[in-house]
Amino acid sequence: MVSRPELIEAIKKHQRYVLKQPGGKRMQLRNGNLSRIKMSKISLEDAILPGANFIQAVIKDVSFNFCDLFGTNFVEADLEGSSFERADLRGANMARAKLRNASLKAADLRSGVMIVMDAGRERRVKRATDLGNADMAGSVMAGANLSEANMSGSSLVDADLSDANMFAVNLAGADLTGCNLSGAKMKNANLKGAKLHNAVLAGTDLSGANLRNVDLNGVDLSQANTANSLGSKAVAPLPEDIRDLVNAHSEWLSTGGRQGKPLDANGRDLSGMDFSGLDLSAACFENCVLRGALFVDTILAMASLRRADLKLAKFNSAILNGVRLNGANCQKAIFQGARFGAVEQRDGNGQKTGVIWYADLSGADFSKADMRNASFSQPKMAEVKMVRANISGVAFGETDLSSVDFAGANVAAALNGRLPDHA
Repeated sequence: MVSRPELIEAIKKHQRYVLKQPGGKRMQLRNGNLSRIKMSKISLEDAILPGANFIQAVIKDVSFNFCDLFGTNFVEADLEGSSFERADLRGANMARAKLRNASLKAADLRSGVMIVMDAGRERRVKRATDLGNADMAGSVMAGANLSEANMSGSSLVDADLSDANMFAVNLAGADLTGCNLSGAKMKNANLKGAKLHNAVLAGTDLSGANLRNVDLNGVDLSQANTANSLGSKAVAPLPEDIRDLVNAHSEWLSTGGRQGKPLDANGRDLSGMDFSGLDLSAACFENCVLRGALFVDTILAMASLRRADLKLAKFNSAILNGVRLNGANCQKAIFQGARFGAVEQRDGNGQKTGVIWYADLSGADFSKADMRNASFSQPKMAEVKMVRANISGVAFGETDLSSVDFAGANVAAALNGRLPDHA
């Protein structure tokens, strides 16, 4: 175990090494403990420090250029103004770190494969670089490799991420206001609930990206590749007050309830509004008038639409796991490919409780609705009406359909399920 005085001496020798002075020696230290150390305006350029612990350190205007920082711990460290150009930061943990105005040009922030001991045996574990909730406002990360990194909840206001490799990066709930993302490769990235106001997206590859709950009003996607992305389709803008509710709901979802507010539109007239591609899990639309509203590819898990008027609404490919549709008017609505699945409840620590939350459609009226290719995972369907509904290709599975009214419906075309004899 290297003592703190020995670490300080090693840093001093490295300064002489960088300056090519007598007595200089390149710093090489594996798993060194530099937690809460305070440094400023020095250079650790080219140092070898894999697995080092810099937790809660205060390191301002320090150069880590070309350093080996594989698997290092910078949790809650203050790194404002420091430079990590071309540094190896694979698998590093920089959660909640302060990186304002830092430079990470061409840095390697991909996942790292760690060797851990498990029951006396070595086991290889892949660990993503973690920048969750980090403050990177004004940072320069041009050309950096952030593939699969976690940047959820981070602040990237006015940051430069041009030409960065951001394949499958997690930016859920991140603030990218004014961020330069020109030329960034963001295929399959998760930007759910992120803020993109005034972001530069010229030549950005957003193919397959998750853009659910992103306010795209005023965001210029004309020069970005959004092929196969979720939530990027042009939709009619929501009224400002409803958009505010959706934005607060997105923040509530992305922060696990710590910020924002769940959407509650109880009793409002939202006829014809377009909620397509949004994640509205646990939202409340009870008693709402939603005639002709669009919920195409929308996530409504655990949402409540009790007694809502959904006549002629469209729910194509919507996820309705655990939804509450008790007494809803779904006449002539479209539910093609919709999923009425179940949700497994978890406790405050995210552990499974063994309790299953099934969808409840009791008393809902699906008369003349288009239900083609929808799937059901044992929702409650007491006194449901599917009179003259199109149920071609519907998978009812083990759902109890004993009290469902299928009068005039094409029951022979259902994929599976035990339909009542009186159907």
